[in-house]
Amino acid sequence: MKKKYDKEQIEKEAFISAKQGRITEALGRFILIRCEEIVNHSFITNGNKELRQALIDDAVMRVCDKFLYYYLKDRSAANLIITMIYSTMYNKIKGLRWKDVYGQRIKGNIYTVEDGVKVKKLVRYTKDDYLSEKL
Repeated sequence: MKKKYDKEQIEKEAFISAKQGRITEALGRFILIRCEEIVNHSFITNGNKELRQALIDDAVMRVCDKFLYYYLKDRSAANLIITMIYSTMYNKIKGLRWKDVYGQRIKGNIYTVEDGVKVKKLVRYTKDDYLSEKL
């Protein structure tokens, strides 16, 4: 059975990264490859290339930003990276209920009065780029 990556090499790169205070090129390559692998095999994007790329981008940015903060020498760096990738991608998918791929809110709460009672409703925003022309 072919191994996807060498755990000892990842540990070395993580240690070097922690020592110098920035992600090494080899560790960055590992992060990017794992992100692409995970989005291809664990998330259904229905051919939406923008969503696929947004998942990868968010995961790479979060891991590169937070990895050195969470990394502990005697723990598995590869496991930490993969866990961070999954959680970031899952949170992005969950967030799509409220925001689009670019982070723009697509739903929000409005308050209406029905039969003299204040009612809170969740509604989907309708975006009209040409609204100013109509006014």
